[in-house]
Amino acid sequence: MIHVFFCASAAGTFRQLLDARGIAEEVAALSEELDFGPLSHGDMVNREPWLNQHVPMGFGDHDWLAESEARFRKHIVSDPGRLIWIAPASATEQAGLYWYLSQFGGINLKLAVADFPLGGSLNGKSPLKLGELGLESMGQLYDECPRVPWDPLRFPEDRWSALVAENALLRVVNDGRLQNAPDDFFDNFLLARCPDGWVKWHRVIADTMGDIWDSGQSAGSNLLLWRLRALIEDGRIACDGDTTLFGGSVSDAVKIRRTG
Repeated sequence: MIHVFFCASAAGTFRQLLDARGIAEEVAALSEELDFGPLSHGDMVNREPWLNQHVPMGFGDHDWLAESEARFRKHIVSDPGRLIWIAPASATEQAGLYWYLSQFGGINLKLAVADFPLGGSLNGKSPLKLGELGLESMGQLYDECPRVPWDPLRFPEDRWSALVAENALLRVVNDGRLQNAPDDFFDNFLLARCPDGWVKWHRVIADTMGDIWDSGQSAGSNLLLWRLRALIEDGRIACDGDTTLFGGSVSDAVKIRRTG
């Protein structure tokens, strides 16, 4: 049995849970954040140059993507018994599921869909993404979440092809369905958190993530860095240093402010 995740942090917590319970089962995780950036049929080789340009990180940037995807594929084909864990409120996880279906199909596939209330830190809410679950909540999910056959009506196999054809760069979940969205969908959240005075960029990113979370959506730091750099290049936010926004210690991080 392979437990499949489209969130690396959730897979790590799940491995801890299995180890704590003495359960010897495999866990595979696709680490790619497919809620933003270009999509394609087959492998995701086109994403590396785009990410290197729009979310540069230095130190080889995103050259790990191809190896990570190849490792995931090798892991998946090693066992036909696969159980996908997914929080359907997460655009990243829904996109990962649709990519998976486009590559491996859904025959004999089972899903554990986290769309019901959980205790612990979630206080009776369903998760926006599995990466938010601590060990206690993950244990409740493992114990209580039904394992059901893949439902092609809820998660259609051809959805990935439709997303690729629409050729958008951003995806969000609305009314439970993954949809493409305009590039600037989250920009107002960033602008609202960017003050007139100088502040370190990572403070704005962190506050914006929280505001987006409160709105019922989720956006990772890399997605927001893409949009922050776009706003800087557009002149709506000023930056006092290198717009790659990476490098050095947190104390040396560049500062940003609104321009109007």
